[in-house]
Amino acid sequence: MTIKVEIVLTSGTDGCFYPGQEVSGEVIVVLTKTIKVSRLKLALNGIGKTEWSEPNGAGRRFLNLEQFLFQVNDEASGVIYSEKERYLHCYLHSELILCQVNDFMPAGGYTYGFACPLPESIPASFNSNNGHIRYTVTATLERPWKPSKVHTIDIGIIRKLDLNNELLLPIKAEHTKNLGCWPCLPSGSLSLAVQIPTNGFVSGQVIPVLIQVSSRRRVKIRKVTTVLIQKTTFNARSPKPRQRLESLVVSRNESPGITLPDGGVLAEDNLQVPWVQPTSCCSKIIKISYELKVALEIDSCFLQDRYAVLSVPIVIGTIAERDSELSDGESVHVWMRDE
Repeated sequence: MTIKVEIVLTSGTDGCFYPGQEVSGEVIVVLTKTIKVSRLKLALNGIGKTEWSEPNGAGRRFLNLEQFLFQVNDEASGVIYSEKERYLHCYLHSELILCQVNDFMPAGGYTYGFACPLPESIPASFNSNNGHIRYTVTATLERPWKPSKVHTIDIGIIRKLDLNNELLLPIKAEHTKNLGCWPCLPSGSLSLAVQIPTNGFVSGQVIPVLIQVSSRRRVKIRKVTTVLIQKTTFNARSPKPRQRLESLVVSRNESPGITLPDGGVLAEDNLQVPWVQPTSCCSKIIKISYELKVALEIDSCFLQDRYAVLSVPIVIGTIAERDSELSDGESVHVWMRDE
């Protein structure tokens, strides 16, 4: 091989960087013989892309209970929707000329240092079947009337989200579901309430969920499911504006149900937050949010919809609240009588 070009990073951790951090390193060029060279340049690139397909005139389809409860998209084919978003390409230091030669370079080894600060506004790296955000560092040795020698490496961008800078509040949500279908069953309703001390958490913490269920009728609950859902919104403009939602269950508790006694019942449910990307809206085409969802499966053959579902928004950060009393621990689910 006559020409060898290599990039060696001297900053970052395992090729990962934070916005605002400096990407520094060296470009090493090894020539086994004298060749004519125009220049050596280095470029930082960041590209966000969304792409998915849908059949013409398709509406939302839920093929099973999992899709109904957690809004999981079904795969489809047909019209392709797409969009691109570029980062760094207009940034002053995103392209550097390391060496301007326009002459012959003798055989040997050459080392060129570089340092490129990253802007604060860039989104985190992301990868999915419906879209991605990727960053690369590329060194190009250009030769007159000859193919250029190109070497590219991937780098990862990690964003921090300090919950101390977010507006976080205790959450209490309620949902009432009608029971019975006259004249098959007497009228009645079931009340589902969910309460959490705050809506901001970091990976490793548990979300303490207080679930209260009450009804004037004797109702048997088959199963209680508590999930943390990562919701990724993908935006496209070609061939026309379109949006797609990808929902992924990242944490799940499931417990046997109970027959409601007089006065109802309470459930204390601790749902563990795994390592996930923080809530993010820095990209215009890919946005990440989270929600906590509690679903009750009611034992009744007369109900067309046997599920009572309640959702609350959750913010996932990387730096916990300073005064937070939330602890790390294992998830648990305990029923108790609501006196």
